[in-house]
Amino acid sequence: MTAARQGAGREPGEVVTELYGLLPADFTAARNQHAAEASRTGDKELGKRLKALPKPSAAAWLANTLVRQEGQAIADVLSLGASLREAQTDLDRDELRRLNSERHRMLRALARQARELAGEAGHPVSAAVAAEVEQTLWAAMTDADAAAALATGRLVRGLEANGWEPVDLDGAVADPESAQPLVSAGARNDGAARPSRPAPVRGDGEGMSSRQQRAAQAKALRSAEDALASAKETARKAEEQLAAVQAELDSQTAARDALTDEIDDLRERIRELEREVSTVDRHRGTLERSRDTARREARAARRALDKAEAKLQSLH
Repeated sequence: MTAARQGAGREPGEVVTELYGLLPADFTAARNQHAAEASRTGDKELGKRLKALPKPSAAAWLANTLVRQEGQAIADVLSLGASLREAQTDLDRDELRRLNSERHRMLRALARQARELAGEAGHPVSAAVAAEVEQTLWAAMTDADAAAALATGRLVRGLEANGWEPVDLDGAVADPESAQPLVSAGARNDGAARPSRPAPVRGDGEGMSSRQQRAAQAKALRSAEDALASAKETARKAEEQLAAVQAELDSQTAARDALTDEIDDLRERIRELEREVSTVDRHRGTLERSRDTARREARAARRALDKAEAKLQSLH
């Protein structure tokens, strides 16, 4: 039974979350299977939505793997990040020093753990990728929204923090509308105020004559009709813009997938060439040893020939 058929009838969000837990080499085929199955069963919009999912970068895949396999450690990191943000708000220098020391220890340990998990999964990563994962974790500690993004286990790319601006999350999470946290993202302390309740208004027509009421109603109707017409035009333009952006996004997603697949193929070809180089080196070493033996034998033969010629001449 294919992965797509196994996913038939499930919530789209579950399928997306499952896809971003796969190895990068398995992602594209599984995504395309799910998209094709959705289209075959009549949900073409879902098929397009799944097909547009971008393949995660190596660092994003590894961060998603940490969320799934080291969920408690990630929750601890995000909780520590919330404490750091609170200490910064309170200007508690002693607490900041203590928490920063703990942060360094936790991030280094998780970066090492990430490389070990990648190796165990058969997809080893470089030190540069592990460093990008560590930077992603740090970004999630500095920003509550970035913490929530990491907690979904659906990162498409790594995250970066510069220390004074919000973390850029544009396009960082796959299908964010259906995303649910896989781990606790830590307490939020963004200071957002609750929206105020609207003030009560006086009843319609209070203190107004019947003529004034009718005039006010007619004016309100004209205003509402104008607002509706304006809203329809704005909505039409927004839909056109959405369609254009979606088409460009689909094109860029396909291009990115093709490039990442080509990178995977090139890496495999490099490994094959390295194996061939090793084979050639071994054969070359054997030939060099054979050449050296043949050279010694040729020298010995020449010396024997010289002795034979000298002996023959002495007999004449």
